[in-house]
Amino acid sequence: MIGVIVLAAGTSSRYGANKLLLPFGAGSVISTVVATVARSAARPIVLVTGHQAEQVQAAVASSGQPVIFAHNADYSSGEMLSSVKVGLRRMMSDGSAPQAIMIVLGDQPLLRLDVIERIIIAFNQNCGELITPRFGIHGPRGHPVLIGRAWWDAVLQLPPESNVRELLRANRTSVTHLVVNNDSILGDVDTPEAYREALSRLAERCTQ
Repeated sequence: MIGVIVLAAGTSSRYGANKLLLPFGAGSVISTVVATVARSAARPIVLVTGHQAEQVQAAVASSGQPVIFAHNADYSSGEMLSSVKVGLRRMMSDGSAPQAIMIVLGDQPLLRLDVIERIIIAFNQNCGELITPRFGIHGPRGHPVLIGRAWWDAVLQLPPESNVRELLRANRTSVTHLVVNNDSILGDVDTPEAYREALSRLAERCTQ
């Protein structure tokens, strides 16, 4: 079993408005991300809210997806890691906690289902307990990042000012890089320009 933590707590300070609630496809940015994740076999799906939690939760709940909500009360002062820890603790509180989690960013509406499925397959084939997708053989790493249960305590022990990337850097030999041929693992909508680009690429997908 592989669970998913969707990070949706940020204040969208770079964008100037809550980017997760922006229209995208048949719904919003965040509902699109959750819908993609829900089409995979990964369960449970824990969505961590923070800024405008009620609106984000409503946007996802209206889509009818099987989501468990967890609130990060420190979203305004904490870094992304604080939301990861909130989601992980919620996952661990369930008696049937999964063997691994995938960390999915709530602002990557172009994330492809086949990437998620390949990460699941890689874990199930014992390819590693720390798995990150990479765009091309020598390209940058992206999300989702998979973290096996053996590393959960290490995540929880990371200092508040740190992040999951620090864990990966400190354990390079334990990281499996899954090479993918599309850049959906990199694209987010941090800025209005990036949002317009994502909408353009969505339109291209729909006409292919």
